[in-house]
Amino acid sequence: MLGRLPGYVLDEDSQKALSDGIIGGAVLFKENGEDLSQLIALCDAIVNNSFHAPIISVDEEGGAVQRFDHILMPMPSPMALAAIQNPERVEHLVSALASQLQAIGFNCLLAPCLDVLSTPQNPVIATRAFSDNPKLVGYLAEQVIDAITASGLVAVGKHFPGHGSTLEDSHLGLARNKFDETTLWQTDLEPYRMCLNKLQAIMLGHIWLSAVEAKPLPATLSKKITQGILRKYLGFTGVIMTDDMLMKGITEHYGLAEASVMALEAGADVLLTCDNTVETRKVNEYIAAAVNSGRLTEARIQESINRIEKCFPKIVIKDLEVNRAKLKENISQEKTVSFTTSIKAISQLKGAVPDINSGNWLVIAPSHGRYPMKLAQHLRDCLKQGKFAKKDFDLQFTEIRYPLNPSSSQIQEIAVQCAERNCIYLTYRTLSNDGQKELGKALAENAREIVAVATDVPYDVLALPEIENCLATFDPSEQAMSALARVLLRAEPPTGHCPVKLQLQLTG
Repeated sequence: MLGRLPGYVLDEDSQKALSDGIIGGAVLFKENGEDLSQLIALCDAIVNNSFHAPIISVDEEGGAVQRFDHILMPMPSPMALAAIQNPERVEHLVSALASQLQAIGFNCLLAPCLDVLSTPQNPVIATRAFSDNPKLVGYLAEQVIDAITASGLVAVGKHFPGHGSTLEDSHLGLARNKFDETTLWQTDLEPYRMCLNKLQAIMLGHIWLSAVEAKPLPATLSKKITQGILRKYLGFTGVIMTDDMLMKGITEHYGLAEASVMALEAGADVLLTCDNTVETRKVNEYIAAAVNSGRLTEARIQESINRIEKCFPKIVIKDLEVNRAKLKENISQEKTVSFTTSIKAISQLKGAVPDINSGNWLVIAPSHGRYPMKLAQHLRDCLKQGKFAKKDFDLQFTEIRYPLNPSSSQIQEIAVQCAERNCIYLTYRTLSNDGQKELGKALAENAREIVAVATDVPYDVLALPEIENCLATFDPSEQAMSALARVLLRAEPPTGHCPVKLQLQLTG
């Protein structure tokens, strides 16, 4: 089992769970990273206090999902990487990030996503996917896996058997993949078939394949999927991980301890139980009881231990005092490359970038709990640099915030403020937020000039037919917003290529 740690230092309970062999490592999150020195010290402490050779892992996919972009090189989202149409640049960036993680003390990177984004309203994958094209997903995933592996980390392909076609978020409930078997082979499973000979580990998603399991059962707990499809049909011999067993796709239907034993019965090797150590110990005791009763055999457990020991490299604690300055310099250099990539990913979906060179432009941005999207500030910062709009000293940017799904009265209030004004309208998953569609319509009717920017999936453009000028960043991160500021001020052109088809029939 891999656990979750509560802070910047290894607490007493987690230390004991590691030394007792209750957990065999950890998945680190943003709350575990304050700065470079602290993160190195935390990884060292995990290694020093582990009974087993630990797995130290992190979700550092880029874009919407990255834990240490405040410490390491920020990474553009997978879809943004696909938009630049430059596999060599993709491999370079992933190699740089993986090398930084390896130098700190990680031996596992929970990436890449091999999900194919076949459902525009998908609530959880979105720009975590490279594309809606299975071949392109597989091709780019191969580059990413090669780069991660060459850097000394284990790449984990996820979320098997495919989360890109679901309308549900497995964090919030059981997600259903409704594809028939033929479509499943041609779509969701195609990237895995392309990458299988390179992958050492695969993560199972809490996804119900209704074409395979007649009754609702997540892939995590399904022998038909884990043993039948992944092991026997595809011939995968590496490590099989579960997604976090605390997600509601599991806990709404099964107790954590019982589901953990079911996952082991189905064929999983590593359980992610990102909870406190009290619950993790209960799971461990329940698994031990299952072995003692004969429900799980010792031979079955040993199979998983053998795979894990073969797969994950032992972490060697290094004296990083000499190399720390070099590591910081590397992070600084690669940040520049990454930022340039975010600029190159921005795509013109229709129309053109308007002339933003004078007057007070309104930046209408969603209030998102996770992504600040401070575009107005980034635009002002660009002007302060003195490189833009040198002839026009009256150029200003004023921010207006709106709820993700604004009401009619809120839309009307914003429309009044925007009457005969120039507007930059940031959207976020408009197809799932009808209020954003109506706000876009009201802005098109009232504003003097308007440009819309899809900050996450580019499908927003399908819901904004009245707006002539539309861009896409494929990434809601602050790095992407800073890159967008340069494009809007015409310091850089939008040279990206949208990696998904936009003439799609929407799922009702």
